[in-house]
Amino acid sequence: MSASFKRLSALAIACLMCPLILAAQGDEIFKVIACKGKITLQRTKKTLAIGTPLNTTDQLRLEGPVYLGLVHKTGKAIEVKSEGSLAVGDLLKQVSSKQSGMDKLVGFVVQSVVGANEKKEISGSVERSIAVNKIRMLAPRTTKVVDADVNFQWAGSDGSTKDVNYIFTLSDDHQNVRFKKETKETALSLNVQQLGLEKDKCYYWSVTQAGSTTPSFESYCIYPVNDADAAAINSQLTNIKQDQGATPNALENLMLASFYEQNGLTYKAMGAYKEAVKKGGDVEIFGSAYSQFLTRIGVDYESQKLMK
Repeated sequence: MSASFKRLSALAIACLMCPLILAAQGDEIFKVIACKGKITLQRTKKTLAIGTPLNTTDQLRLEGPVYLGLVHKTGKAIEVKSEGSLAVGDLLKQVSSKQSGMDKLVGFVVQSVVGANEKKEISGSVERSIAVNKIRMLAPRTTKVVDADVNFQWAGSDGSTKDVNYIFTLSDDHQNVRFKKETKETALSLNVQQLGLEKDKCYYWSVTQAGSTTPSFESYCIYPVNDADAAAINSQLTNIKQDQGATPNALENLMLASFYEQNGLTYKAMGAYKEAVKKGGDVEIFGSAYSQFLTRIGVDYESQKLMK
């Protein structure tokens, strides 16, 4: 047999094997988003790590108090809290064929939680902001708005008393005041429709202490979304919520937060991240993901402590 014939034969065998190899590699159906306890992947005999891909034929062994959060390639979030053996393929029964649009977020969610997991061990080295005597806005610097009602929240300056009055101001980009109110509260709800705010324009809000001689240069932006974009976002949100059900679990709230964040609705993302932390209990990745989100949207360290 000639050397060239042997090479051709080897190439032919390799080509025949290509579909099998590709099928095995393309069989990934789930990504690990969160885990607690001892969870072993039988294929590798190693403990599961966040971001690990799982195939239909994979078998898992879950020991001790466990929590396993998986996201299907369609975007469906699944929680597992039972000990014992688990066939990954059996989880497909919980996945609907209906598309909610969450499949587009899987990559973003995986990158976010992997990054949060890597950084949680060095969180102590985060740069601390100087604890100056100032009012802290407990909100993202900029957020799109699709709801009529918007909630604003802040924290009083260090050393302030309960008798402090705050002045809330909402202005347009020409510094024309659209709303102003003095209050003793540290939260305020406004209806942007009743205020007649224009769509696709940024409006700046700030809070100062009444009687203060120190001007405030910090202002935050709300951006009412135009009707067409708001309708598209709300339509997709309806499909997502129908898939999740009336009471989203921790992982579903994390997915919901990612949807809001990707669409610029950072004020709603903040609420969903907080709910994920609340429902996630002692599963650390939810808190780490929330911290990384706050950092991404420009919240300083001292304000982050108040928001948690």
